[in-house]
Amino acid sequence: MQNKSIAFIANFTGILLFGVSMVIIGSLLPILKTRFGMTDIAAGSLFSILPIGLLVGSVTFGPVVDKFGYRWVLSVASLLLALGFFGIAHSDSINLLRASIFFFGLGGGVINGGTSALVSDLSEGKNKIINLNWLGMFYGFGAFSMPMILSRINEIHYTAVIDIVSVISLLVAVIFLTISYPLTVQKEKISVKLIPVFVRNKLFMAICFYLFFQSAFEAIINNWSVSFFIDKLATPQNQALMALSVSILGLICLRILTGSLLKNWHHFRLIQLSLLLFSLGLICLVIPAPYYVHLFGMFLIGGGLAPGFPVMLGVVGELFKEVSGTAFSFAMLIALTGNIIINYLIGILTENFGMGIYPYVILTEIVMMIFIFILIKKTDIEKASS
Repeated sequence: MQNKSIAFIANFTGILLFGVSMVIIGSLLPILKTRFGMTDIAAGSLFSILPIGLLVGSVTFGPVVDKFGYRWVLSVASLLLALGFFGIAHSDSINLLRASIFFFGLGGGVINGGTSALVSDLSEGKNKIINLNWLGMFYGFGAFSMPMILSRINEIHYTAVIDIVSVISLLVAVIFLTISYPLTVQKEKISVKLIPVFVRNKLFMAICFYLFFQSAFEAIINNWSVSFFIDKLATPQNQALMALSVSILGLICLRILTGSLLKNWHHFRLIQLSLLLFSLGLICLVIPAPYYVHLFGMFLIGGGLAPGFPVMLGVVGELFKEVSGTAFSFAMLIALTGNIIINYLIGILTENFGMGIYPYVILTEIVMMIFIFILIKKTDIEKASS
């Protein structure tokens, strides 16, 4: 059945599973550290493996999609997610755990970029950003559900939950393989030849480096929040998992708003709101206050994360309509490089200075994103007036 609705449903389901995969390592980190006897630096290296896989998936999906279409790319990516989930649940060695995390990253990078590019191709004009927001909302549902479920069950049931998610991923792989897509992207430009075009576009490159810090910020919240609440704020593990879920709830709520009540806002106004929420959230997180104030800070920070990728990728989709897959791949390459570098640095910093360094890393992220956003607005104004 050639219907846009079927393609949207498949995309939303795939990105939901991607959301689960992005928070599961952070949710299980205290248990994994105990199981394998890992230091903070070793844990940080795990978080670096994930974006390496994401980077490989993000770089390879674009040229393949732009040449051959989405079917096999998204189906294989869902299969890799299934293997990753199964490995996380059943790995009995650190090397198998690392391989499983890489599978997460590889499949997730393709799912993230591929579904974003497909939704962009399926949408017109302003609907690109709106629909990408809805896609991001389903990512939020997936990311929200896993720490919430794990906080409510006994540790002995974790494996069963992850196995169920693995089976769902297999079913999604079959769905991607069997549905009829409303379009097939077959373009003749070669991705390598496009790199100078991308690099010369000042607005595009500024967006890429905004996403460099956006991607790292998302990873910081997903991967290190639970440890920060346990080690620095001395909260029980179930409350720490709740804090992670609340941050994702903030992301979901703002993406619902940007897809409905705020859908007529200028896209850069949404980024200004994002930066404001980051700042307010950090204040709530660092002031001496009861647990629920810190929880509210996580909610605000999660809300601040909501507009980044949908808005910036929506602009990219408009800049390079004819090669959206390759343009998204390039943007994801820059973004995930930031994810890898900053995650590894946090592992080193926490090993030497403890989890007290966590708020300072967030502050640095906010300052850099404000600076780059100012450059984006300036470049956009210059482009409009030329």
